[in-house]
Amino acid sequence: MALRLDYVARETGQNLIRNWLLTLATVLIVAVSLSMLAVTMLLGYYGIDNAFVKWNNDVSFIVYMNVAATSDQVQSVGKDLAANRLVERSEYYDHQKSFELFKKIFSKDSPELVGTLQPEDLPTSYRVKPRNPDAAVVKEMARTFENKTGVYKVEFPDEQVRQVQNAAGRLRSWAFVGVFVLLAASIMLIFIAIQTAVFSRRREIEVMKLVGATNWFIRIPFLIEGIVQGLLGAAIASLVAKILTYAWTDSGSSSKSILAKFTWTGAELNTTVLLLLGIGAVVGAIGSALSVTWYLRV
Repeated sequence: MALRLDYVARETGQNLIRNWLLTLATVLIVAVSLSMLAVTMLLGYYGIDNAFVKWNNDVSFIVYMNVAATSDQVQSVGKDLAANRLVERSEYYDHQKSFELFKKIFSKDSPELVGTLQPEDLPTSYRVKPRNPDAAVVKEMARTFENKTGVYKVEFPDEQVRQVQNAAGRLRSWAFVGVFVLLAASIMLIFIAIQTAVFSRRREIEVMKLVGATNWFIRIPFLIEGIVQGLLGAAIASLVAKILTYAWTDSGSSSKSILAKFTWTGAELNTTVLLLLGIGAVVGAIGSALSVTWYLRV
């Protein structure tokens, strides 16, 4: 039995309208769960990374080389770091890589400063992650590099920075757990909504099976219905993400607190929106597929 687009559109629309109250509840819970995910992504993921870009990837201290340091001096410090058993890893930032990081840090607060510098004006550096994160051990180890030839200074993050990072990281983890629970609830509600739609049309389905309709022919309109519900919820969550971006940018531009550094780019917002739409479609597809498969199996 051939599947026509007008049939799919008509059946899907009728199901959504017939059970509009359940559809509304489903869309709202998907929207709430994905809005929570959007906030977690924008503030708890991109915001934290952009606010503390220098100290990402568990970097505990940075060894800045003199701008005029020779290649032998730079390599000597790199070899000492590689040979140190207390160092888990170190990453070398050459002039170009340092300049890209510099632009990312200061492009918003001091764009005029970025325009006056060239990559070769910035010092190279090593970003170091020790095996033991204890602050006293890290400081003692870092001091051994302060007096090495060619080293300009060794920098540590402020204690407040670490506290904010740790607290934000814990909040982000709990937020993701909450999102997962809400998405599971969304799948269950979509399951119930589709079951209701299937049950209300059980006689039509029996007739369709008698005249030779395949299970996939019966499934498709209900699968599309679940996907539409998921996408509608994702669209609302995407709107929330854009409103949050506008409000946060507008209020943060005049703020001098550390929260003003919790920013994200337009590309990161677009990535978040695409993720929301993708998850919304998947959640809808899973809930409806489970529901219809369960009914047809019975």
